[in-house]
Amino acid sequence: MYNTFMFNLVGLGNPGQKYQLTRHNVGFLALSFFAKKTDLPKTVKSAKYLGEVTKGVVAGSEVYLLQPDTFMNLSGQAVKKLIASGEESSLIVLHDEVALPLGEVRVSFGRGAGGHNGIKSIIESLGTKEFIRVRIGVGVSSFWTGKLQVLTGDQLVKFVLSPFSKSEQEKLENEIFPKVQEILLSIMTDGHEKTMNQFN
Repeated sequence: MYNTFMFNLVGLGNPGQKYQLTRHNVGFLALSFFAKKTDLPKTVKSAKYLGEVTKGVVAGSEVYLLQPDTFMNLSGQAVKKLIASGEESSLIVLHDEVALPLGEVRVSFGRGAGGHNGIKSIIESLGTKEFIRVRIGVGVSSFWTGKLQVLTGDQLVKFVLSPFSKSEQEKLENEIFPKVQEILLSIMTDGHEKTMNQFN
């Protein structure tokens, strides 16, 4: 068994109805799915933690869940309120990853931001990158080459703020989010290193 008995799970996204089903909000969506499937209490708005929070016990571990009300590039402000100094390794951040195609999920620990503004904000606020990330692929492969499309600048911003299609939403609910849940439960029971070996 993994010796950490408390985990802080943070799903990244932008607040508001306008962004609810966009690719950038897949961290929000995955965390909501996890909370529902593990029968955690409904989230409540917290001024203290700058977001929606809930807590409970999952797989024998105490868990705190946070969906920041800050915009993506200010995510660190909310995370800093949740994570006490020295507890950074208890943090698991769920976020979108354009460098992975939709359907792929990867676990990482101690990596740089990789151009993700939410992760950049968290690293800057905590002063460390020593936390767990569950990177949920939202990228799209080219129709012509089958290779992942590389987007930059305004094109990238427009893409991550675009909504998932109906078929993509079904894939998230039926395939991707159950996989994310399995990964989270594995991290809690076996630790992130074993989980990385199994799922990456």
